[in-house]
Amino acid sequence: MLLKVLLFFIAFLVGADELMLGPILVPIGYDLGVQPERVTLFITAYSVALAIVAPALGVLSDRLGRMRVMLPAALLFGAASIATGLVSSFEWGLTTRILTGIASAGMLPIAFAMAADASTNASNDAMTRIAWVQSGLTLGMISSPALGALLAEWLSWRAAFMVLGVCAWCVAGALAVVFVRSKTVEAPAIHDGDEKVTKIWAIPGATGALLAMFFGLGGGIGLFNLIGQHLRDTLGMSIWSVGVMYAVLGGSSVIGNMLMPRVAGRLESGRQVMRLALIVCLIVSIGFYLYPAQQLLVLILPLVMWSLAGGVGSPALQSYIAQLSNAHRGILMSLAMTMMHLGVAIWSGVAGFAYSVGPIGMAILATLLFGAAIAVLRPVKQAQ
Repeated sequence: MLLKVLLFFIAFLVGADELMLGPILVPIGYDLGVQPERVTLFITAYSVALAIVAPALGVLSDRLGRMRVMLPAALLFGAASIATGLVSSFEWGLTTRILTGIASAGMLPIAFAMAADASTNASNDAMTRIAWVQSGLTLGMISSPALGALLAEWLSWRAAFMVLGVCAWCVAGALAVVFVRSKTVEAPAIHDGDEKVTKIWAIPGATGALLAMFFGLGGGIGLFNLIGQHLRDTLGMSIWSVGVMYAVLGGSSVIGNMLMPRVAGRLESGRQVMRLALIVCLIVSIGFYLYPAQQLLVLILPLVMWSLAGGVGSPALQSYIAQLSNAHRGILMSLAMTMMHLGVAIWSGVAGFAYSVGPIGMAILATLLFGAAIAVLRPVKQAQ
């Protein structure tokens, strides 16, 4: 139980770090002497570092043990976050954000792998643990903008990063206790005599699942991020109202995360759950962008269905990926995070262009992204 809670907080910290910058770009830019839009490079530097480094750390976790990667990563995350709160120039800020991205690459995907490792004899229990990790990530992402804004208002934007760093060190300390008490946690996934798979993409089901992370999750986030702008343009909603709406939808996603094990228990696998979730997301997103309603109440139910489906489908897909290979679980989960972040980076930009074209552009993009994800998640024969 302790390990499950700690993995929840690891994911929470990474999720909080990813979206905390949104409301505090202006004070950061003012303090560091740059335009607020340039501060978005903090996000880019972080995401690129995570995407590049994650696969290598995943391999290390398979060969050396999860904790041997997780602990140093959590310590580095804390140090880099505190350093971000102490920087005196924008350039040094970029450096600390790169270090934070590298640290996150050794935290989030490894947390998912550890959740699956801890339950190798009970697939449903593994899904429950993965759902906990995903809910921590989702909760961190939806709560961090408000928490960051409050800390910036009461103290300064620097305090937000420093608090995050101290919390990371506290979690790292608790993980160290688990590491000392339970040596089984550090057991490498790959042992002498294991059959080595030189091409991860050759694992049955891996190619489709990882591409689904790229198209379905990465693309879905890009489309979902423009919900607020669409509501403002079509219904004239205020920024505050849009923020409340995102909080409600984020809460729906957390509920979906926790419901995933129950839903998956009624179907063949997490692959099938994600496929059904993608169908829901496809239908709702096309309807939302192509046929805008004149009243918010009419849109609440379909938007909640979208976020709920995403909340169920995301951990289901990651649970499916984790079960594809015990010996290479770390690299698989790390590649999944890489594909998702690359998808978010690429498809968010494409979605911005599609939005400028109009509702038809968004409907076409939603069809292509969700349709591609559904197609690549076709049934496959599992490795014996």
